[in-house]
Amino acid sequence: MHACLVGLTQQEYDALIPVLCYLDISWEDYRATGGDADVVVVGVGVAVEELLDCGLPIISLKQKSDLLHANLYYLPLPWREALVAPILKQLTPRPNLPRRQSVNLNIYIRHVETLLIRQALLVSNGVVSKAADLLQIQRTTLIEKMRRYNIDKAGS
Repeated sequence: MHACLVGLTQQEYDALIPVLCYLDISWEDYRATGGDADVVVVGVGVAVEELLDCGLPIISLKQKSDLLHANLYYLPLPWREALVAPILKQLTPRPNLPRRQSVNLNIYIRHVETLLIRQALLVSNGVVSKAADLLQIQRTTLIEKMRRYNIDKAGS
């Protein structure tokens, strides 16, 4: 299955991508899509009304709204598998289109690692030794990773 992402904030993107990977759903930004999406996922700030004519199922990250449509699902973050699974079962991938068969594991691991480091630094108020304890790694290892990914103590 392939998702087209429209109007996601960085926070929505950071929360959604690991879930899509877990569910084995490939994705791309709407500006890069080649028209092979099976579902459109839209951020909270997007007016869904404009997208209803696209002919694809739409998952909005908004809370429930007054707008109801056969192809529109409201599923705010954080996603739980029990809530997502029934919706995904209703969506069938378009069979005629080629699919990407691989995921670049290095890029994915880097992305997840930076998210975890930033979150640990945020929780520990920038105290590197506490963040390292939360991540269950050595402080020096965390410092090396922070340098590699250009992350400062504030988590940015």
